[in-house]
Amino acid sequence: MNSINLKDKVAIVTGAASGLGRSTANQLAGAGARLALVDVDREKLEEVVASIRESGAEVRSYVVDIADCAKVKATVSDIAAAWGQIDILINNAGAGWQKALPFKDLKEADWEWILDLNVKGTLYFTHAVIDGMVSRNYGKIINIGSIAATSGIPKVAVYSASKGAVVAFTKALAMELGPYNINVNCVSPGLVTTEKVAPKTDGNFLGRWGTADEMASLIVYLASDGASFITGVDYLIDGGRTLGPRGA
Repeated sequence: MNSINLKDKVAIVTGAASGLGRSTANQLAGAGARLALVDVDREKLEEVVASIRESGAEVRSYVVDIADCAKVKATVSDIAAAWGQIDILINNAGAGWQKALPFKDLKEADWEWILDLNVKGTLYFTHAVIDGMVSRNYGKIINIGSIAATSGIPKVAVYSASKGAVVAFTKALAMELGPYNINVNCVSPGLVTTEKVAPKTDGNFLGRWGTADEMASLIVYLASDGASFITGVDYLIDGGRTLGPRGA
């Protein structure tokens, strides 16, 4: 397979300060993309930006609450003005596992927070970039789902629901935007080791957790022209965890 070349492509990555977002940003930079990195954690975001700049890539940082529609619109406008285009959107930012409780024990504020970040944040950024992509007849949108959308996971019912919404949104939007040469896909990770989460049990057929770099490799491929005939797909990347129970 040829190496992925994203030279002169402009990519937005939300939730870029850590975990999957950081790995994705690093790999996009390695492929030559110009990066607009978004997060609420200014300190960690600037660490990522500094590291990527050292590699020679073009990168800008934006401290944004993705649940703030007006701020998202202003940010996308700033990015488009700075670079003249937006080619790739990675809707990675989200939350939910921090509120791992039975649904009966959740407060309304808890599930509003999860839905605001996982669903509204994805909708806000996507809506803000679409006009520019349509006018240029080009775009790649990759949403981050979860295996929780496929099978549900107890104690994160609202998270599961929110990621189910992201998957359904991906498929519907792919149908709407296909005529404009815009690909919309979803990557749904299983258990992933990050700097915030360490493995406790494998829970899949490969006998280990995945890594953020493994997830990012698929995301970057979907952002490339090599994936130009792929749209509306939800990729489960989970070591086979959702295939069924592991037999003796």
